[in-house]
Amino acid sequence: MRLVPFFLSATLLGAQAPGKLPWDAAAALPWKAGDRGPLPVPPRLEPIPAGAPIQARITPDGTIRVIDGRGMILLRTGLPGRPLQVWRDGGVRVESFGLIRFSGRSLLTQGIGALPVKDLDFRPALEGLLWILSDDQRVITLIHPATANISYLPLPGGRNFQLVFHPDRLEAREDLEPGSSECWSVPWMALLPQLLQLGRENPANRPSGTALQPFPKS
Repeated sequence: MRLVPFFLSATLLGAQAPGKLPWDAAAALPWKAGDRGPLPVPPRLEPIPAGAPIQARITPDGTIRVIDGRGMILLRTGLPGRPLQVWRDGGVRVESFGLIRFSGRSLLTQGIGALPVKDLDFRPALEGLLWILSDDQRVITLIHPATANISYLPLPGGRNFQLVFHPDRLEAREDLEPGSSECWSVPWMALLPQLLQLGRENPANRPSGTALQPFPKS
């Protein structure tokens, strides 16, 4: 498997044309059309305690706020539209708005060496992520609450999408009418640039120094 092209394109993820919204500047993904397969076995969700260190709150009008265990706001931003469908981790469906708790565990923060790139099921690497499909139906908003990083994944042309998280790929199904078989998929390996960027430390979340400790270690 060659990863060089993915890393080269990753350097372009932060580029944004003047006057454009961030989701409008997102690079197109290599979606491939095909017939939809059987639904995969959902990934297991480990219990999240009520006092989890990371909490994300999505509002019906399309805003999200992430706070940590200290009550510090890590992220506060608007979505491309009103939330229609929301998933966490590797494909666990949750309510489209409200409070979602995260443990802070994430393989993505440990770099590519920690990711199960050779395993049959890549979804454990997606723990700690939040996937939001808004009513604009153009992009998936992908958020890593623990790092407060965001990436936007453009959808293929269509509407009324449902996301399906397969062990080896992400699938977008267009549900236009009963029995419809239109769907597109993209392998997880093609999303490595976005996933690795999400796991990087966000400089905005570094603690401020003090007179006694001007350069805090964490």
